[in-house]
Amino acid sequence: MRSRVPLPLSVFALMLVTSISALADGPADNRPDKVRRLPKLGIEVPAEKRAELEKELASLEADIRKLTPAGRMDPRTAALLPDVQVYHKAVHDALKYQEFHAEKEIDVAFELLKEGRARAAALAEGKAPWTEQTGLVVRAYVSKIDGSIQPYGLVVPESYSSKGPRVRCDLWFHGRGETLTELNFIEQRRKNAGQFQPADTIVLHPYGRWNNANKFAGEVDAFEALDAVKRHYRIDDNLIAVRGFSMGGAAAWHFAVHHADKWFAANPGAGFSETPDFLRTFQGETLKPTWWEEKLWHLYDCTDYAINLANVPTIAYSGEQDRQKQAADIMARALTKEGMTLTHIIGPATAHKFEKGAAEEVEHRMSSLAAVGRDTMPYKISFVTYTLKYNRMHWLRIDEMNEHWEQARIEAEFTSEYIADQLVDAFEVKTKGIAAFTIDVKPGALYLD
Repeated sequence: MRSRVPLPLSVFALMLVTSISALADGPADNRPDKVRRLPKLGIEVPAEKRAELEKELASLEADIRKLTPAGRMDPRTAALLPDVQVYHKAVHDALKYQEFHAEKEIDVAFELLKEGRARAAALAEGKAPWTEQTGLVVRAYVSKIDGSIQPYGLVVPESYSSKGPRVRCDLWFHGRGETLTELNFIEQRRKNAGQFQPADTIVLHPYGRWNNANKFAGEVDAFEALDAVKRHYRIDDNLIAVRGFSMGGAAAWHFAVHHADKWFAANPGAGFSETPDFLRTFQGETLKPTWWEEKLWHLYDCTDYAINLANVPTIAYSGEQDRQKQAADIMARALTKEGMTLTHIIGPATAHKFEKGAAEEVEHRMSSLAAVGRDTMPYKISFVTYTLKYNRMHWLRIDEMNEHWEQARIEAEFTSEYIADQLVDAFEVKTKGIAAFTIDVKPGALYLD
């Protein structure tokens, strides 16, 4: 099933601005008569190879049908079936939509179909060896958005055991790749462990539907992939981090400020964190936004949500000579206005990549934060949003805003003081732009020594 989700025109325009910007397409791509086709049309598959692929696809499809007799599929098979179906979908879509971009990818397609058939055969015997596999593992889930099969990659440490303790999990968001089809993504996840492999940590690589920096459907995909990993592996909810570089860094900035209470740390590298300054700096665009465009920027511009980083330790990285250093620099300025300082590791004399010493410093700091884990019940919360789409932070929930797309801000602190010789617990709350909010704390969950 092809993953295509309709969007309102104004929102789609915003997504285009966000998704194209990391490659500096320039102002011409904002003109309908000049915009490039993305992804570009791939090569023609030779007729003989196409016939072979279609034959192998049909064989895998038949194997899948045998695993899904009407009304008789057991729950375990149902849970693991996407791990087989994803191989069929990746090759089927590449063939149908002409998304082979090099001849070697045709050979990859045959390898994936072979692997899909091997998994189907194992599942037919009640086995699933990939579920106990360490190292690089490709898996998939069924999207709640459209019922499509969506891939994700894992790096499972050798130390992991399904009967052992719960482990840390890092989400690593991928960078931009205009030919990063599902087929290519799966191939990468079969052979490339990625930038970092922390000890005793499962690294999750979500696909996120191509190049949207895990916005819109890609945002949902990341959480659904994480939920899938939690179903199959022993993940510690208090040891989950969001990380990424380039476009993946933009995704990490987004998840850090919009979902700050879910992570023990965030580690964005390069990328982009807001709209107007990035486009001026990176693409040389002179912007003349309409009022509604500026309103929509509040959905994703991380500078607007900077105070939310008070709820998650953040380690930013940039190469000293990387133009995308702008993302961390402007976040640092936004945090300074809030009386906060951004931890920003800079790779000396480095362009758009990780410098070895700086990467080691990033990993040292991330490991130190993992040793502490996520603060699940902070005494004080500072929280900003511009939409009820992002309305929660720990034990605070914003229920009504005075006006959507205007700043709604709340600062709440749990305190205890003696009143008439009796210790009284209370919350001190300050709000701006909020009509109603909820404090949800279970008895005894918060206390002061």
